[in-house]
Amino acid sequence: MDRFKIAIFGAGKVGSALAATLCLTGDIDVTIIDPSEEALDAFASLGLPVKALRQRQNEKMPAEARGSDLIVAAAPDWASSGIAELAGASNAHFLDFSPVRPENLSLLQQLAKTRVVLSGAGVAPGLVDNIASGLMEPGRTISDLTIRVGSLPRYPTNRLGYGQIWDIDAMIEEYTRACEAVQDGKAVFLKPLEHLEKVILDGTSYECFTTARGLSDLTPYLEAGVRNVTFKTLRYPGHLDYMRFLLDDLGLKTRRDMLRSLLMNGLPVIDEDELLLFLTARSTLRNRPAERSLSLRFRSDRHQPFNAMTSVAAAYAASLIDLLRKGTFGPSGMVAHNRIESEQLLENPFLKRLLVA
Repeated sequence: MDRFKIAIFGAGKVGSALAATLCLTGDIDVTIIDPSEEALDAFASLGLPVKALRQRQNEKMPAEARGSDLIVAAAPDWASSGIAELAGASNAHFLDFSPVRPENLSLLQQLAKTRVVLSGAGVAPGLVDNIASGLMEPGRTISDLTIRVGSLPRYPTNRLGYGQIWDIDAMIEEYTRACEAVQDGKAVFLKPLEHLEKVILDGTSYECFTTARGLSDLTPYLEAGVRNVTFKTLRYPGHLDYMRFLLDDLGLKTRRDMLRSLLMNGLPVIDEDELLLFLTARSTLRNRPAERSLSLRFRSDRHQPFNAMTSVAAAYAASLIDLLRKGTFGPSGMVAHNRIESEQLLENPFLKRLLVA
């Protein structure tokens, strides 16, 4: 039987983490491709049995990567369409960590006629959509669904209770853009950094507030008849007040370069982090109010040099690839995360090893 071949475009954190995760299987040939020599040098230092190639300027698909069964976009959002085109030209399945951009939709729909397309295959959107669907039981109409996600230092040392964990630029976007939500059964946009909520998980206090980019597609929730859906970010208490001070009182919301420089130079790089998911679904059961909550805590593999957020994103993508190889998704089509059984995913070895009991 031929070995499954995967070409990963992007040797950054998540691309490197996915390559390292896939190496655990021992039966996948992985090639990682990046135009940056610096990124490839950093990847080479991991010592993985993975072929690393530099993508030359104006070069589409390196010859060594042709014939791949799956092409992965682990690159910035703007590069996704070009990588998807390579997947189409190579007649390969396609996985993208970024959600579908409107300008790429027709391209991906065309590709999905012959191959499997997995978009938004990260944590949020991605894994959280799958977990949320597990709370929406058939025959029970959910009135309120709150999805809370937080990537946090295990040992906070500053007043923000935060550090450089995932992507500062992405965090700024999440804190300043309008937030996708459902209210009264309709798709709406909420203001970021609002709807403050305080919760306690395993004896530790957290605060939650609305942020953008957590929900890429509201259609599954609208079709399921969920009346209200809200996505919130989990942080340690006090974080919101300090961020409002920076963004509003100091006016850095409109001076993003200054805000980025301040955070990049002032916040420590965090290695010991954890990813928290806390979801609550409220409904009515036999004319009585009912509530179901689910809390999940993930930590990184101490044998790999990646933090929890990166590790979980890679593990979720690897779990999807595992299902793809088993034929779960069939030969073609765009796969919706809410259509996959959440228990099946959480029991997958890639994700299960990161779950904290």
